[in-house]
Amino acid sequence: MTAAEISSEITRTLSEGRSLAIISLLEQNGRPADKSVRLLVEEGGSWTSGTLGDSWLDQLAIDHAISLISRENKEIAVAGVGELAGAVRGNSVGMEMNERVKSLRLLFEISRPPLELVVCGGGHVGQAVARAARLLDFIVTVIDDRADFASRDKFPDPEVRLIADDFTKALRSLKIVPVTHIVIVTRGHKHDEICLREVIDKPARYIGMIGSRRRTTTIREHLRREGIAAELLRRIHAPIGLDIGAQTPEEIALSVLAEIVLVRRGGGGKPKSADGPMARAR
Repeated sequence: MTAAEISSEITRTLSEGRSLAIISLLEQNGRPADKSVRLLVEEGGSWTSGTLGDSWLDQLAIDHAISLISRENKEIAVAGVGELAGAVRGNSVGMEMNERVKSLRLLFEISRPPLELVVCGGGHVGQAVARAARLLDFIVTVIDDRADFASRDKFPDPEVRLIADDFTKALRSLKIVPVTHIVIVTRGHKHDEICLREVIDKPARYIGMIGSRRRTTTIREHLRREGIAAELLRRIHAPIGLDIGAQTPEEIALSVLAEIVLVRRGGGGKPKSADGPMARAR
């Protein structure tokens, strides 16, 4: 696989908001391997290209690449085929591979698209969410159907994209991809519901909607009666954010971004100190 072909696939997947793993042979018997042998794996494993020279080896590499992409905690990783094959417990194919190619070491390079955040609502909470998201290097787009609330007076950061338009029209104009995160914090439940209805079946990684449990339950029932599938409803984080007792717009923004990080990185969402050495003091 040529460098030009790899570059083309990186460009394609990034434009679609998907990550791509580039897998190369790194070592065999302690010596450098032929790095021109490569396997590409798209996020989710629905598309692959190239080969490492063995279908069993390819499958082990694909499985590990999918795991690395989903965990989002590494950009570069090295793994021995022996350890990967050994992890395939109870699988005779994995054991046979372990004996055949256990001296091989693989290099995994993960190409990830930039994080995107769409904020529906330019009020105080939306402004605070946008500011917090910029600190975490999100590409931020803010939508509000009131021009005064999608303005540079409210969002002075020139890197924040502003759309002053009808919510439905604006959302339909955006390319929502797996790296997109959507925060719905409009001025009222009517507009929240309009936004949620428009994006609920989109492939966004995170969709969160502000509101009390009573209000979000009402919206859920409206959508359920319209025939929205239960699995789509269960994707929605509503009420939005982690329960940290947030009161101010800035505190709410902190709880929202903390939940987005939790969804992206994984974790239990409880204080680390709960199981720490100080908590066990006697």
